[in-house]
Amino acid sequence: MVSIPVVFLVAYLSTQVFGEGRAVIVIDALVRVVLCVAVLALYRHLLRAHWQRFRRRFWLNAGLVVLGAVLMQVVVSLVRAVVPAGGAGGAAGGADDAALIDPVTAQGWDLVVLLVATLGPLAIVLVEEAVFRHTLLVKLPLWGNRLVATAGVLLNGALFGAVHYYNFGSLVGTVPYMVVGVLFNLVYLWRRNLWHVLLMHFLNNFVLSFGALSFVLLMRALGAV
Repeated sequence: MVSIPVVFLVAYLSTQVFGEGRAVIVIDALVRVVLCVAVLALYRHLLRAHWQRFRRRFWLNAGLVVLGAVLMQVVVSLVRAVVPAGGAGGAAGGADDAALIDPVTAQGWDLVVLLVATLGPLAIVLVEEAVFRHTLLVKLPLWGNRLVATAGVLLNGALFGAVHYYNFGSLVGTVPYMVVGVLFNLVYLWRRNLWHVLLMHFLNNFVLSFGALSFVLLMRALGAV
């Protein structure tokens, strides 16, 4: 549970020391990777057990993951159409500072920093899903009362969205991801398998971070940008 506050604390301290720059980007990404490894070690038995169940009907479950990732973007788009935009962004991680570097013109170490920055949104997926979907949802004593359970699912989703505040610069901007948090909660309660929501979240962040950077680099190689 302390992993999420650690991300914010390190981001704050590194910004105070280094300002907004490349060092902060690298530190943020590396901290997320370290936390991912720590969570992987802590939840290894749960993840192993859930993976055994996931792979028994692998193609069905993989299809559900892809469908869920698409549904996630549909939900985000629909909510944004109703809620005033609170800022740009979408990868549920900390790569937004990488916008300080233009991927179209980045060379040398700047390019390395951009590649390192893409690790942050990917590594944080396991941390967020283990904390929000398992520790702060199914492990809480909510399930003896339907009203309390419903409130817990909604509050958990709201907290999940709120931790992405710095991705968007306003609480309003996190509302689509509050709804996504509720969606992930429902999927986890339905399938009772962390790999569904973990891979849905990972696929989304991969496309929006590493996938987007890879596309720009490919266009550069082809001389299209």
